[in-house]
Amino acid sequence: MPSQSSPFDNPAGFTWNAKFPSFNQWIKLPRVLTRKEKRILLLFLILFLGSLTFLTSYIYQTYTVAVPAKGGSMTEGMVGSPRFLNPVYAEVNDTDRSLTQLLFSGLLRYDNEGNLVGDLASEYSVLEGGRVYEVTLKNNIRWHDGYAFDADDILFTVQTIQDPRYKSPIRANWVGVDVQKISATKVRFVLKDPFAAFAERLTLKILPKHLWQEITPENFALSIYNLQPVGTGPYRLIDVKRDKSGSVKEITLKAHSKYHGEGPYIATLIFKFFETQEDLLKEADAGKLQSFSLVNPAPSRFRDPALLVYEFSLPRSYSLFFNLQASSPVAKRDIREALKLGIDQNELNESIFTGNAILLSSPLRGDLYGFESPPLSTKDIERALSLFAKEGYQPAESGSLVKITLSQEFTADLRRGSQGTQVIALQECLAKDPKIYPGGIVNGVFGPATQQAVIAFQEKYVKDILAPSSLSKGTGTVGPSTRAKLNEICSAPQDDTPLYLTLTTLDQSPLKEVASFIAKSWEELGIETEVKVLTPGELERDVLKPRNFEILLFGEVLGRVPDPLPFWHSSQVKDPGLNLSGYDSSDADTLLEQIRRTGDVQERKAFLAQLQELLVQDLPALPLYDLTYQYVVSNEIKGVKEQLLSEPGQRFSGVLDWYIKTRRVWSF
Repeated sequence: MPSQSSPFDNPAGFTWNAKFPSFNQWIKLPRVLTRKEKRILLLFLILFLGSLTFLTSYIYQTYTVAVPAKGGSMTEGMVGSPRFLNPVYAEVNDTDRSLTQLLFSGLLRYDNEGNLVGDLASEYSVLEGGRVYEVTLKNNIRWHDGYAFDADDILFTVQTIQDPRYKSPIRANWVGVDVQKISATKVRFVLKDPFAAFAERLTLKILPKHLWQEITPENFALSIYNLQPVGTGPYRLIDVKRDKSGSVKEITLKAHSKYHGEGPYIATLIFKFFETQEDLLKEADAGKLQSFSLVNPAPSRFRDPALLVYEFSLPRSYSLFFNLQASSPVAKRDIREALKLGIDQNELNESIFTGNAILLSSPLRGDLYGFESPPLSTKDIERALSLFAKEGYQPAESGSLVKITLSQEFTADLRRGSQGTQVIALQECLAKDPKIYPGGIVNGVFGPATQQAVIAFQEKYVKDILAPSSLSKGTGTVGPSTRAKLNEICSAPQDDTPLYLTLTTLDQSPLKEVASFIAKSWEELGIETEVKVLTPGELERDVLKPRNFEILLFGEVLGRVPDPLPFWHSSQVKDPGLNLSGYDSSDADTLLEQIRRTGDVQERKAFLAQLQELLVQDLPALPLYDLTYQYVVSNEIKGVKEQLLSEPGQRFSGVLDWYIKTRRVWSF
């Protein structure tokens, strides 16, 4: 008997073949729902959409990563203004060096990790024990104006720097290097001797031959291309703004769309130039700068909390260079040591650098290159004065340190019949005591009266003059023992010569402040020191090239691979060498040549340590301090990494990895 269905078996009246509700049915749903049912439905709908959004976001964030994207603009402030955006001359000016890093390319470059990598070069090889470097160039590289780059541009750049008519400040780096073209994409550098650090020289930025080859040496520094550069770098010049006087106030660079490498990400770089650091800081406090560098910045002084301070190390030392070739007291080692003992480096650090300087005891920076530096010397006025005394300097009543000069020092034997200035001095001396020389005649002739006066003098000081020779009666002849007593009694200080020194440096902070501190420190010893401050051009022309200084406060950069030969080898005493002190030591020369030749890092450290001992002992220069290079950057600029730099302009060596914009990509 068939079962009978109950109305309770399907109370909703649904059938299995019912269709999904249509849109019209869905929009009519609220009409058939009670208020409570509507609230429940809305709650579930919100929970559903929230869960869907959260799940989608979670999947997106979990399985995608943020990567740099092209775009954005960075504005940097600099103190000073550009003059030579030209690798031949840019070395003199920090602003020029920095911009040249962006506008031009070298055969090699440093990346954001401090590694030497190919730039214009695809590869290079070292041959013949380090005497020959062969470089293969990348293909299809274009200058910013569209012209093709090739090996001729490299030969032109190097040979221009080597030519003394162009007066390049980096000529010394390339003297003796023979550059040869093997093909349009291959060049060879032949050195006289092996040079382990030569690869770093290949970061030299290259000029376009097609624009510069017709410009004469006399007009090279005057060319419009010095401020309208055409390079192969990651950025190209777009705009230059000047004030009414013609000074450059702003430069705009755009990413080079046909750059031969990857990047850059930041599309536009704007550089604003200021006369003083104070002007720059006002602009930064107004939030108009995203990057800048200062001599000694402190984060607390920045009003913008988004500014971060990056500290880069530099293989550099600021020292007092003594001119050993000059006719000056500093040519004597004891004088140099005494001057060293008159300086308190810790006080210098606190008063000028608020404790942020790196104090140095060696110009070779063992702290960076992995060998031990000697301890810092301490200020010792008493010992300094004793060293000055050995060289004939004594404090005068005025407080000045003076060279004692006797009115007449008796140096020759005198006897009856002698004539001349020594006899006059003798007669003047004897006449001071009427009992010894009653007549007091001064005529320059050693006669009987003078002879009797000498006898009386000898017998008055019998214990000092006659007794040592077992005599009791005077001889009337001025011999060694009589001269010694005459010098003691009669030779008095006359025309005492104060110790007066001249200290030369650049008219830039903090060098001029440090020079003033040194002068004040030596004033405590009784030394008057004139401080001369010069522009970079004046210093190069009037001081460095002719070696026209007594003491020079100046900085030297050794490079990432240390090569101190240009600074201390005797072959580098004259321009274009950089041996500013005129230091000449055969032992040092041997070590410098070994340091340059060896490619073994540990062996180089051992040679550097031995050279350091010689430099500390001979003291041709007095190392004082260095500063970390502090670069202030907004936190919106990503990818900046601290590293060892050869010079401040190399902060842009990692610019290809800097970015502002990002995009997300799937991580699988």
